[in-house]
Amino acid sequence: MTGSLTSVELFAGGGGMALGTRQAGFQHLALVEWFKPAAAILRHNARLQPDLWREELVHEVDVRRWLKRPTIETSDVDLVAGGPPCQPFSLAGVHAGDEDDRNMFPAALDAVRKFQPKFVIFENVPGLTRPSFAPYFAYIKRQLEKPTVVAKDGELWTDHDGRIQRARPRSLRYVVREHLLDAADFGLPQARRRVFLIAIRDDLPGAETFPENIDGDHSRDALLYDQWVTGDYWADHKLAMPEQPEGLEFRLGQLKERGRPDKGRWQTIRDAVRGLPEPLNGIEAIGVSNHRGVPGARVYPKHSGSPFDWPAKTIKAGVHGVSGGEAMIRFDDGRVRYLTVREAARIQGFPDSYEFPVPRSRGMGAIGNAVASPIARMLAERLRATASEDAAGSA
Repeated sequence: MTGSLTSVELFAGGGGMALGTRQAGFQHLALVEWFKPAAAILRHNARLQPDLWREELVHEVDVRRWLKRPTIETSDVDLVAGGPPCQPFSLAGVHAGDEDDRNMFPAALDAVRKFQPKFVIFENVPGLTRPSFAPYFAYIKRQLEKPTVVAKDGELWTDHDGRIQRARPRSLRYVVREHLLDAADFGLPQARRRVFLIAIRDDLPGAETFPENIDGDHSRDALLYDQWVTGDYWADHKLAMPEQPEGLEFRLGQLKERGRPDKGRWQTIRDAVRGLPEPLNGIEAIGVSNHRGVPGARVYPKHSGSPFDWPAKTIKAGVHGVSGGEAMIRFDDGRVRYLTVREAARIQGFPDSYEFPVPRSRGMGAIGNAVASPIARMLAERLRATASEDAAGSA
């Protein structure tokens, strides 16, 4: 396989998935996002950094409507990627699942049927794997494996699923892998568990080689070791080693006996905000975009903030864009303050050059809804490696 690989980004949001796949070398043919503030973020960054994607490739429209437009030759698309809206399956949502109008998996699968790409990356919340939704999740995967077996008008999904399982199509088929990944295990300063569906068209020689398991290269134990056995973490930040917290004695004893894990340490909020000036309430920092302090942070039940020297809790998009305790830092002395938009962006893997020219609530919402761009990049790079195997096999 020679030349640039191309992608279509569905439900592009603020651009986390698109940024990661672009960093992996995919050229975007379209970024589809119906929500005006998110589309504005995509366009703004296209103007700032034209090598990311062209502004006119951002389509502010519902994916379902966009798919009816003859804008791209189907044979031109190597990758279809996106995070179909997850509210129907999220612990923070109302759990309506497949019956929810916000369930966009049918549209995502229609895109696969239309473009027949070599690769697919879909991301969603781990709630999709809960027992109540597991049968529908299995149905999604089977549709991805055999996308030519299309639902009939008015057909119940359970009946369609039965037909898919019985079908033996000879045309378009995919090898599908399911991965539950925690961003902290891959070097992001955030505990963020997400399900990724990876599909590779089965006519590619490397399709079966994509790993069934992907292990991260960072670990919790490495962080504990560096913090409380050697103190290297504190030395790295030019701080004296504080008093060891209670409750770690047994685990630290095990680590001392076994030695340091051969992985990078989990990254912390302190790691993430290194180099940023202390935010001032209501005042934008000089030389750093989206870094304005916000007053009024407070602790309340189940919203206690994230410890400064630990990965952040999952950055989420709340009802109004900002989800309370997950957007707050808790310091050792009990103080709390809100994350700035820039700090949240760093925690989610966005570079400082990527800007959010929208009100704070919309910027935080876009960040919370985004796919962590380093995870997207890692997966897309693995798919590129599969493409290279394809090219080597056909040479």
